[in-house]
Amino acid sequence: MQRAIALTALLAASATAANQAVVSLTQDERATLEQDLSDWMGLFGQEAQTEGLLPNSNSILNEEAAFNDQLQRLLDTKNAVAQASLENPDAEFTHLNKFALMTDAEFKKYVAVSFERGASLRGAEDNLTVDDLEVGILATSKDWTRESKCVSPVQNQGQCGSCWAFSAVGVSESAHCIKTGQLFKLSEQQVTSCSTNGGSQGCNGGWPWYAIDYASQGLCLSSAWPYTSGSTGQTGSCNKQCTKQKLSIGKNGRVSGESGVVAALNKQPLSVTVEAGNNVWRNYKGGVVSTCPGAQSDHAVIAVGYDGQSFKVKNSWGTGW
Repeated sequence: MQRAIALTALLAASATAANQAVVSLTQDERATLEQDLSDWMGLFGQEAQTEGLLPNSNSILNEEAAFNDQLQRLLDTKNAVAQASLENPDAEFTHLNKFALMTDAEFKKYVAVSFERGASLRGAEDNLTVDDLEVGILATSKDWTRESKCVSPVQNQGQCGSCWAFSAVGVSESAHCIKTGQLFKLSEQQVTSCSTNGGSQGCNGGWPWYAIDYASQGLCLSSAWPYTSGSTGQTGSCNKQCTKQKLSIGKNGRVSGESGVVAALNKQPLSVTVEAGNNVWRNYKGGVVSTCPGAQSDHAVIAVGYDGQSFKVKNSWGTGW
């Protein structure tokens, strides 16, 4: 039986942007920034508004002050992009994303709500060694998104703290597909609304390893139970009547150490936790991030590949990230 594996990893990155006030800009610099803001609004304004990522202008009585606040936020993000680029020469960053008008504190809070931490991690899964994984000669690189049909398209968790559910569902889909040759698009909404074992609390965060155990009992297809929490921000009721698809997966297991991660990834994608509440993750566009100071994991994603120097992950922030 194919095992859905959860890995607790620390893949962290951060950058500190230099503070610069909008009022200190020259006339030309301000005009350029205003045009950048207008362009950003055209590209991402509606999406950011729908997902609750825009600043609350109702708390600022003066319209000019609200506009200046938006300019300052965009300027801070552009400075953070420049700093991240300096610290990560093999990666690319941009302010052209839906998070650009969030402050550091707001983004960190947005990310952290998705992931529950605590002592429940211990004993929640089987600890696997490389020997347990029964691997042969390891490939020097692996990319499940290119080498198989067993990775579903990128999803968007929206304004619900459900990264844990997307990570668990994604690895369950892949594990079943690798075992049977069938890729089902399973219901993240069912897991978000129903997987409360172990303390998961829907849009208020949860643990992917418990969700994998829940998924091992079978899940409905997403076509039968579509994801709605991303637009409502609400967990939703666990009362949907639909037929569960039986899955050829077992309960979750835990691997640790780089050799264990590589060995497990050689067999299937993994659920991993990362420290993502920072400017490097917020403004990432492509390439390999190299600056990874130690920090607390706050986000669940899916590891889908590796090479000799890096790991590749699949996120749940939509195709624009």
